[in-house]
Amino acid sequence: MDTRNIRTRAATGANALVQLIESNIADGSWTAGFKLPPERDLEKQFGVSRNTLRKSLKLLQDKGRIVRHVGRGSFVAPAWQDLPQSRALDSFVPVSADSLVLRIHGASPAEIMEVRLVVEPAAIELAALRANAGDVRRIRDCLTQSEQAGEIADFEHWDGQLHVAIVAASKNSLLMDLYATMNETRNQPEWLRLKHRSLTPERRRIYQEQHRRIVDALADRDAITARNELRDHLLLVRSNLLGPVNS
Repeated sequence: MDTRNIRTRAATGANALVQLIESNIADGSWTAGFKLPPERDLEKQFGVSRNTLRKSLKLLQDKGRIVRHVGRGSFVAPAWQDLPQSRALDSFVPVSADSLVLRIHGASPAEIMEVRLVVEPAAIELAALRANAGDVRRIRDCLTQSEQAGEIADFEHWDGQLHVAIVAASKNSLLMDLYATMNETRNQPEWLRLKHRSLTPERRRIYQEQHRRIVDALADRDAITARNELRDHLLLVRSNLLGPVNS
């Protein structure tokens, strides 16, 4: 068997696949949010293996052409991602709500953590000023549930609910909707694998200590301390999940 011919045919099929998808996006045939054909159909159409196909899709994802969801398929990314960085803001075109949700759900853990570092410290400042007694009780209940959780999945659930409750106490409905959508990514396989791999008993103990300081500062209406404590917590979570990151 001539392995060179096999590699050549695979490369040709992969290139044709990438070119077709980019062409359909460029000419408007496939708009933001459009779902690509199933992988098995693309394999047959272009005569490529599953491994070659997924490498091609990964290339398109890295270029910002598509977003991929485990178990759901691949979708055309919002149009603004295709613009050169120098033109992206000047040429920004608002995307539909559905496209934005797809983009958020397709975001990587690194992207999610970057956005959390922007959103949550600001949200807790508002929460420290606006939270009522019921909000604080809800936040403390989530803290207690997370500390009492026996399984990692239970801890992860109540950890997420704690952060959701803090954002909800900001009383900003737009911020709450954005965060709730973003928080759904925590249930995706890639995120759960990272959590299970990174959450040691010692790290969990440290997270719980940080959570208590965060909640105490919020309850004391100390917005600056709450913001700083939450930011330090998120930086540690990001480092444990993804390794050292240059800020």
